[in-house]
Amino acid sequence: MPSDKPSKADRIAAANLMEEASEVFDNCISCGMCKSLCPVFKILKEERVSPRGKGIVLSDKVMDKILFECTMCKACEEKCPLNIKVCEAVMKGREAMVLKGRGLKSNEEMIENVRKCGNPFGDKDVKDPEKLYCC
Repeated sequence: MPSDKPSKADRIAAANLMEEASEVFDNCISCGMCKSLCPVFKILKEERVSPRGKGIVLSDKVMDKILFECTMCKACEEKCPLNIKVCEAVMKGREAMVLKGRGLKSNEEMIENVRKCGNPFGDKDVKDPEKLYCC
């Protein structure tokens, strides 16, 4: 698992990605139409997890796991009157967070399990499965 400090190149790439993600949300008029379809907002009822909230968080340069809470279902994009590409911005933000060494620990563990065991669960004695499960 990456524990080293991000390289200068990674920090620059991350800053560029965050800038690109912020630019996507700069066109948002904060109408809130996206919230009505967002499955994460429906459950948590917190503005910060709504598509509009992610744009506000990006523009304020405040980051935590918020970008990783998005399901990438694109329901917000279907509802947006300006056709803002929310998922594209979220993916850029996620990539930037990983480059900064601030990705989710669970994702890092899953990647490490795949590298070591060939599956995301870390099971070493798994034969070819009859069924495959994925998101």
